[in-house]
Amino acid sequence: MHKGFRNPVEIGKPIESTIQEEMKDPEYLKHYMLYKVRVAIATMVKSLREMHGMTQKRLAERAGVPQPQIARLESLDDERIPTLEQLVKVFAALDSRAFLEIVPPIATHAEKREIVLV
Repeated sequence: MHKGFRNPVEIGKPIESTIQEEMKDPEYLKHYMLYKVRVAIATMVKSLREMHGMTQKRLAERAGVPQPQIARLESLDDERIPTLEQLVKVFAALDSRAFLEIVPPIATHAEKREIVLV
């Protein structure tokens, strides 16, 4: 993940316009989108775990994965994206359903697909 903007931020320039400029770079956009996915996964796993009153160790036991894997899922510092298999195990252990939504470009005229993971 880029640890900030590629170009210096101009004093007095709205941050939104700087972000719009950065998003034009496909590499920056890719890293930004992956970061959003990581944040969503980390937030959801931790929130659901706490809602169920579980420790990371207990969730790991229920999911059949090592405890450090749960810590990585909840961490915003780990840039790795978990596998679908890992997510299925963890969300099933949290008595939750997970969906994967695939939205093709409009120009392809393909239908949006939703896949139930858990």
